Amino acid sequence: MVEAEQAVIGAILRDNAAYRRIAGVLTPECVTERLHRGVFERAQALIEAGRPATPAAILPHVASVGLGGALAGPYLERLIASAPPSPDAPGLARFLAQAARARAAEAPDGTGYEDDFYAWANEQAERLRRGEWSKLDPLNLAEEIEDLGRELHHKLESAFRIILLHLLKWDHQPERRARSWVGSIKVHRLDVEDLLDKHPSLKPRVNEAVRDAYRRARIKAAAETGLDEATFPPECPYVPDEIMTRPIPWPSA
Repeated sequence: MVEAEQAVIGAILRDNAAYRRIAGVLTPECVTERLHRGVFERAQALIEAGRPATPAAILPHVASVGLGGALAGPYLERLIASAPPSPDAPGLARFLAQAARARAAEAPDGTGYEDDFYAWANEQAERLRRGEWSKLDPLNLAEEIEDLGRELHHKLESAFRIILLHLLKWDHQPERRARSWVGSIKVHRLDVEDLLDKHPSLKPRVNEAVRDAYRRARIKAAAETGLDEATFPPECPYVPDEIMTRPIPWPSA
């Protein structure tokens, strides 16, 4: 099923006419993977508005990663490159729509994911422990597991954001340098190191985390220093190695 979703998404992005062939057959609710669903929804909105649905137009509005933690941009390019011919899209769309109807008809008994998440989570955990595979809610479980991965990336970005905030203040207000800034930089560098040591698959996403962290650090630095936001470079002036290893001495007490 995932392969069918990948094929449909790739076909639409390669040739928007593929969407016209499946309109009315496939809805976003039939698409199970989060990035795929976001791309389909955005492509649908663009095409219905008479605008081209391209990766450049879609990527700012969807999840930043696809299956296996792959970055969304390269992931979508691979889907486009391997997409089947546009005329095959209707058959794939019908398959996905039928699979969605079958899932709805065979939904396991128990607390619904949308009804009471806490009860649902405990119920799913108990079914896993008992090996009651047929009673699991696999699609929602998959989304929650993906959310755990996103939370790790959020922690990485958060640590970089605090380091960058203090580096910006350090460089732009040297007369106000404080030991607390140094301590915060050192502690959050350790947090980054720990995250990358425990989860090495995050390493390819360091540049992305730094980029996103800097956007917020720049705003925060302007607020805390009283300087105009334009004082700080619009793009991060520090490379990751500098962020992690640049010497920051303890100011005199």
